[in-house]
Amino acid sequence: YFITHDMTVGTTYSGRNYSIYYDADNLISRWVAYPLNKGLISSGSRTDAWGFDPKIPADIQYNSKSTGGNCNKGHMLGSAERVASKTTNEQVFYYSNIAPQLSSGFNTGVGGWNILEEFVDGQVCSDTLYVVIGCYFDKFTDGYGESASPKTITFGGRNDVDMPTMFYYALLRTKKGNSGKSVRNCSASEIQCAAFVRTHTNSLKGQRVSSKEMMSISDLEKLTGIRYFENVPNAPKTSFKASEWGL
Repeated sequence: YFITHDMTVGTTYSGRNYSIYYDADNLISRWVAYPLNKGLISSGSRTDAWGFDPKIPADIQYNSKSTGGNCNKGHMLGSAERVASKTTNEQVFYYSNIAPQLSSGFNTGVGGWNILEEFVDGQVCSDTLYVVIGCYFDKFTDGYGESASPKTITFGGRNDVDMPTMFYYALLRTKKGNSGKSVRNCSASEIQCAAFVRTHTNSLKGQRVSSKEMMSISDLEKLTGIRYFENVPNAPKTSFKASEWGL
């Protein structure tokens, strides 16, 4: 299922909240893609409006907000990134935007995923940061030597949920960050893009972001079989520089 949810934020923005590719076999979105810029982040309240995505059949979604498998409910597009309006925040609590994430060292406190989330938030600029959050289900070993193998768990009121072995961010933005230009109209030399990949394990708790978890967008495409940023023809997907991301 390829789904887009739209949003309106006052008089400043009307358009895409986020898009997803929902996998009915794994019962998780393979990826969630969304724009992020300073104008879309403002003060507001978390709604905790857990519920079905109205654009996807309910019988292939979680059927409760319960957890399991030593996991908690991990937002792919985070609540903190969408508090500009009540309706906008309610949409990120759809079950289609939720993945099981290990609770003791991955998605809690200084968990490995939380640290990476904060790093990505630090890349937000006046121009738009384009973000794809995704998950992977085959056996995986990351740049830190951490590995995970496939398993099925009980989660969200179901006993047939595939737990991801890896989560990733694919990021794209202008290098300047304040060019005022659409990335579609930028040359390759004006754009930076890269992937950040972490194995789904509690062992990365406290691990600062480093170049060990980076890969080119092209290499991520080879791994996942998914193509990213297709609407940006000049995206330099075959290479990256850690220094452009402050590493």
